[in-house]
Formats: sequence, structure tokens, C-alpha cells
Amino acid sequence: MSRNWKEAAVAQKESYLDKLIPFLSINSIEDLTTASEGKPFGEGVAQALEYLLKLGEADGFATKNLDGYAGYVEYGEGEEEIGVLVHVDVVTVGEGWTTPPFEPDIRDGKIYARGAIDDKGPALAAYFALKLLKDSGLPISKRIRLIIGTDEESGWLCMQHYTKVEKLPEVGFSPDASFPMIHAEKGQINPTLAIAPRIASNDSSSWNLLSFASGDQGNSVPEKAVAIVSLPAAADDEQAIRDLQESFQMHLFAHGVTGEVIPGGDGSLRFFAKGLPAHGMEPFKGKNAGTIMASFLNRLPFAGSDRTFLNLLSDVLHEDYYGEKLGLACADEATGRLTVNAGILTYDRNEGGSVRLNIRYPATINPEEYVEKLKERAPQLDVTIASLRTSRSHYVPKDHPVIQTLSRVYTNHTGEEATLLSSGGATYAKSLKAGVAFGPLFPGKKSMAHLTDEYAEIDDLLRAMAIYAEAMYELAK
Repeated sequence: MSRNWKEAAVAQKESYLDKLIPFLSINSIEDLTTASEGKPFGEGVAQALEYLLKLGEADGFATKNLDGYAGYVEYGEGEEEIGVLVHVDVVTVGEGWTTPPFEPDIRDGKIYARGAIDDKGPALAAYFALKLLKDSGLPISKRIRLIIGTDEESGWLCMQHYTKVEKLPEVGFSPDASFPMIHAEKGQINPTLAIAPRIASNDSSSWNLLSFASGDQGNSVPEKAVAIVSLPAAADDEQAIRDLQESFQMHLFAHGVTGEVIPGGDGSLRFFAKGLPAHGMEPFKGKNAGTIMASFLNRLPFAGSDRTFLNLLSDVLHEDYYGEKLGLACADEATGRLTVNAGILTYDRNEGGSVRLNIRYPATINPEEYVEKLKERAPQLDVTIASLRTSRSHYVPKDHPVIQTLSRVYTNHTGEEATLLSSGGATYAKSLKAGVAFGPLFPGKKSMAHLTDEYAEIDDLLRAMAIYAEAMYELAK
């Protein structure tokens, strides 16, 4: 090791936190209502992008804002380029935070805020690592570009724009997952299933699903669900409502979640359910409030498109994390089983329903085959595919030089073997021909990405900073 990178990183702790706290204080959830020219994903995301770019400018790096879609901070010279890809946008926050999600709070060596681990904390650690390398004066023969994305949690339009105005490097890493490193990532199929409105009856003898809403992020397990139901006259009495409330509570208890039924006073009932959020790549770790509530409502005698919508959520998607009922189940040795997350579920009696799925397919399978299977299954479910986006899977062979170099660096710092991992998640690493996801989460540590009370361990961020600094040097020397 040419320098004690660990010691150098620890010495940056105070400066790092001084800059991390205001960075995490920026609400950089995508907000298209505040989008404008140069700010395609809203004011907050644009502010977060500019925050990193201004740090880079102040520290003497070459920087560029690419029309608000992305930006970069660059160090070094040479024809070849090493990419370090980070993002500044964050997912929505949900409820139940101990402290406000955009008021960073340090407790017991951890910093709590949305974006602490995904991905602002690691992004700033990578920036500091680049600065450590610059300040070291060690010679390098390649350029290192910290590429800053703004739409990673949604549609990756930032990377699409980047490739239009710049050329992506072939080699690099993304500090947006786990150590030792992830060399294989699943691909994604993101369809929106549509249910056309078909009102079976409007008379007082019918159960009618007036509206249903659950989830606001396709790649997260919905934490909340709300539905409004109009009652038939025969069920609109106090005892019948009490029985329904009790039955609903028993259903929620059986699923380990909470909620309530509140009479609307107008012949309607409002159903509420609160589940457990989780990352969309691991839907089995959460409790989907929407499908749990639908699996109760589906017991009631709805008809028409009300029934079609509830059937889809209850009988096809509820707790079927591996796409068996969609006819999509498959697996490979590199990345495991295909997974399905029902992320955004909406219904309006007059307008119909919409179900946005986040399907993550194994790295070595042909996605076109499974898109065709989904298209064949849709008519059987009485739905249409209103939109469909796919993203490719990613695989870097174990003997590639980037893996050999990063493995050596990781072992130097930890004394542990750099076991290669695969993931259902998608990181910017797949934008590179030979890119891997490299930290910041160390083995045995819980990932709080996308969860309530998201946090990062400060000492681990500093450890990652040291690893990133040496990795950049070794890749670019």
C-alpha cells in the first residue's frame, strides 16, 4: 500500500460530516411538479446535484453539469477513464421516522436520514476518496470521473442522457450496494397492468370499490393502503359493520400488520392498512399493505372491474414473490430466483385500475422470453399491459482485471477474502461494460436502504472512503 489510506480517511471525519449533514438535508425525492429546464427531476434533485458539483469546483476538480440530468467531477489525465458512479436522488420516506428524514441525526455512531446509505453517504465518501487521492500527489495515468446520476430510483433517464452527451467509461464501480463486491445483477421488467372500468351495478344491493391506493415507488414494497367501499343497504347497519371491522382486524393480525375500518357516515367504509416497507428487489422481506388489504376485500361480493382488480392483487400477486402465478418463475446459479414486487396499486371505479410491477429476472436468462410469457398471461387475467420498460442484466467474469484489483484492495483493508456476490438490485455498475457494485455495506451489516429510519454507520463510511481511495489509485495508476 503506497499510503495509509485508512488513517487519511479517519482524519477527514469532521470535515466529511460537516459536508454530509447539509447534503442529507436536501430533500432530493424526484418531484416533477417542480421540474423545469435544467432541473428535469425537480428542485431538490437539482440542488443535490449542484451541491456535489460545487464541492468539486471549490476543491479544484474539473466539473460539469449535463443539463441537470447528470454531472461529473473529474481528476487526472490520460486517454483511459475509470468511472465511479453515484446518485443523489432518494426514494420517498413513508411514515414512522424517529427523527425527520431530512434532518440528519447522529445517534450511537450512526447518521439517520433518507439517503444516508442509499446513496448520498457513499457518494460523498467516494468524493472524499477522490480528494484524498488528489491530495496524496501519487501519480496516476488515467482519468477518474465521479459520475453523478439523478434518476437512479426511477427511470435511469439520467444515464440515458449521459450517453447522448458523453461517453461512458468501460471500467469502474458503483458504491451503492455491498462489500466485497457484486459482479452479477438481475435485469428488470417493469410493466404496468391496466384494468378497464366495468361497472356491474350501481344499485343499493351491491358492494362497490370506489377507490384503492397503495404504494408510490415501483421498487419498494408498499407500506400503506387505503380503500373506500360503498356498502349495500343490507350491510349498512352497526352490527354488520362491527363484524366486518373485527374480521378485518383478525386478517391484519394474521399477517402481522395493523389497520382499521372507519365508517364514512355516507354508506361507505374506509379501509386502512399499514404494512412493512422493503426494497423491491427483496419483496419477501416486506409486508405489502396493498395486497394484504386486497386479499381481505376479495372475500366480499364485488363484481365487474372491482373484482378483476382485487382478484389480480389477491389471487395472483399476494405473497407470490417469485412470479409463479404469473407463469414467470425461473432461476439461475449466478443470481437466484426471479422476483416480483407489486409496487404501485391504484383503482378508481370510473377510471379503472393500474398495477405497476417491478420484476427482477436472473442475470443469465433471456428477458424477451419472459416478456412474451407476461403478454400471454395478461388476457387470462383480464388486464392489458399499458406500458413496459426493461433493463438488462449484468455480469462481469470472475477473472476480469477490475475484479482482481478490487478484490486485492478489499482484502488489504479487511483481511477477509473478497467473495463475489450477486444481487437482485440494480446499480449504475451495469451501465459499464466491466462495472461492479463495490460497497459500502460491509458483511453482516443490515441494509437500511428504502426503509424507515434509514441510517449509515459513520465509521463504516470512513472505512469505505479509505477502500475507495486505494481502489481509485490502483485502477488508475
